[in-house]
Amino acid sequence: MIDEETPLIQQAPEPYDAPLPDISNARPERRRLRHPRTIGLLCFLLLIMATGGYKLIKSTGQAFLHAAKFDLDSVRVANVTDDGLEVIIRGDLEFDFDQVSPYCRTWARLLSRLNTVQLSPDGPFDMNVCLKKERFCISSVELVAPLTLQLRQPQTIEAVAHLRPTKEMARLINPISRGPQEVVFGCSLVCEIKVKGCSVGRHTVTGALPLELDGGRIIRHVMKDAVLENLEINADGTRLTGSMAVRLSSGGLVDYTVDAMSWEVFMAGCSKVSSVATINTGEFGLRDPILIPTNFIVPPLDEDLLLDCGDGSAISTLLTNLASNRDVPVIVRAKPLSTQPRWMRDIFSDLEIHAALVMGQIEGLSGGIEAVDIGYLGVRTQGDSLLVSSDVSIKYNVSEGMVVSKIDIPFVRGEVNCGPNVATLEMRNWQAANLRCKKQTISISLEEAAVKPENFSLIRDLVQNVATGTSVKLAISPLLDIQVASEFMTTTITGLSTEIDFAVPAVPNDQLFKSLDVRLNELVLLESSANHCAMVINAAVSGSLNFDSAIEGLKFDLQYNGSTVGRIEPGPVHLSPEKYSNISANLIMHLGTDIDKSRLERMLGTYLSGLYPVIEVVGRQDSHLADFVSGVHVPMRLPQISRQENILHPVSHESIFLVDSTMHIMSSEIELTVYNPVANSEVVVDLIEAQASHDKTILGYISKEQRIVVPPGLYKTPRIPVTYATSGIGADILRKALNGQLEIDTSAVMRVHLGAFAVELLYSGSGTSTKIRL
Repeated sequence: MIDEETPLIQQAPEPYDAPLPDISNARPERRRLRHPRTIGLLCFLLLIMATGGYKLIKSTGQAFLHAAKFDLDSVRVANVTDDGLEVIIRGDLEFDFDQVSPYCRTWARLLSRLNTVQLSPDGPFDMNVCLKKERFCISSVELVAPLTLQLRQPQTIEAVAHLRPTKEMARLINPISRGPQEVVFGCSLVCEIKVKGCSVGRHTVTGALPLELDGGRIIRHVMKDAVLENLEINADGTRLTGSMAVRLSSGGLVDYTVDAMSWEVFMAGCSKVSSVATINTGEFGLRDPILIPTNFIVPPLDEDLLLDCGDGSAISTLLTNLASNRDVPVIVRAKPLSTQPRWMRDIFSDLEIHAALVMGQIEGLSGGIEAVDIGYLGVRTQGDSLLVSSDVSIKYNVSEGMVVSKIDIPFVRGEVNCGPNVATLEMRNWQAANLRCKKQTISISLEEAAVKPENFSLIRDLVQNVATGTSVKLAISPLLDIQVASEFMTTTITGLSTEIDFAVPAVPNDQLFKSLDVRLNELVLLESSANHCAMVINAAVSGSLNFDSAIEGLKFDLQYNGSTVGRIEPGPVHLSPEKYSNISANLIMHLGTDIDKSRLERMLGTYLSGLYPVIEVVGRQDSHLADFVSGVHVPMRLPQISRQENILHPVSHESIFLVDSTMHIMSSEIELTVYNPVANSEVVVDLIEAQASHDKTILGYISKEQRIVVPPGLYKTPRIPVTYATSGIGADILRKALNGQLEIDTSAVMRVHLGAFAVELLYSGSGTSTKIRL
């Protein structure tokens, strides 16, 4: 019998009597071989589905972690033990499934239809940190109670956790304090998930948060609104001690009472790091505002900090940075205390923070010059420089609570750059100094400091702006050597530099000479011609200034309403407060044009009438120190001048010229008392016309020219004919004032001759007390 599967061609026939093949065994066996392929394929598909489902289920935790939006409300530390802290975290939680990646979004939304799930942590989990490819644990966290999460609506949750910080936290803080670091915070939480009370297995939720942390920036942010309250500093023998309260603003999230802490501060010297202070803080709460009670001790400074390292000492650098509001680099090491919990002592044992503090960030220590007062100023010339002697008081804006005693700065030297590129004040020799920190002032007595100008045009602009009422900001850059003498520290600090922006206040024009009291002693006529008059002014001057100038040869033009009406050449000036000092100056009046003459006559007439016109004092090119004064315009009001103190009949009227007058009604005459301040020449007055009035009512007038020759000093003129009112209101006023006095307003046109020099003046005096007689 031929098998169905045996090929028919080229097959030899079998003998008739050959045994029959076992057909029933071969066929079923070959068919069984096809079923394992199908089963294998099905198993493979099931394996893929199982693996995908497993991964999908495993990613459930991450999907919900990505969908979660948590708004932290508060963190409260309920209990502190040696092992750690019990923390209660409260906040608002909701799930936004649009934040989940598309791969898991559908699955997460499907699971969210379960509405709520319960998470039961499976023991504590570690908070890990990855820093520069190094991974370490900074804390162990254990959630106390399961969390029930609403997957479809917002909720407020409150989680209680035990935190057990490890000493490896110092390994995180230390490098962050030295500079910015890329830090990855991570944790892995294994928890059992229950849906409607039924467990759906354990899941692992992992999370990682990458951050760039910069300790310096964090410190500056914390200290930006810091305020020092009740600051007291005392020099107690060989050390400084102090106390204060540091007030900070709080975010209001954390409720925690911090234990008392102690810190030791170190500074790098020339060859080693030395301890410079110990700071102790008492307990304080992280509540708004944060108030940290603090006291500190500064021991005697190590000699290494006082050595010159090539660019000054470490203390010089410290003071320079403080004064210039730059970073002050220090190293702060924590000191464990027995009162602290064990976990804090473990962290503090390895904690070393590199900090940089800017004093200007702390309110009350921002520094800066508040005022500069010059008690005495002496000036003389030496070549192109000015030699200045002065007593200067510099008031700093520092905390009123700061009290420092037993520290003396007896001497200072160096240079002060004013500018940029304006001038340099050089103190080559040691100058006396006195530090009085109780009043936050430094007093310096300059013996002979040289002012060396660098740009005369800038100096002129500076003087011009101040004199015309414009404030000026001036950068002051001292580079000083100072001697410090105290039990705490005795040394010479070299190369102390700082930069200060000082605002030179504007001086109103009226205040430049307002404090001066000028008494005219005499005028001495030197020469005169038709358009030229030169004289010497001798006066006694008193004021609040203590000024001493030996400079001679200064020349200034006097300008009035745009015309040059004269020139003044002051001599040496020696002024003492509340005392009269004699000064002299040459005054030259030269009339170039008719306009100049007209304006000089207007100025003199106004001044003799008891008013004080504003003129401009302009530095001349041919003046001594022309580089300083040439082109400078200083507006000033002519000062009020009184007569000598020893002359009788004190002036009742503001005019120095007209002293007294008497009107004789019956004889129609007037008698005047006038004052001629020219000691060596008479003054001739041609009285062209005049009138007297009271409350704008004319009482009398002079219409015929009268000539009056006034010798030096006080002079009573002969009686001058006057036409008086014989009727009307004027006559009634005179009748009622008979044998009494009237306040008379006088207007007069007169020509004044001083030698060959003559000017025509319009005199307009008011309020002259005049006697009325028959």
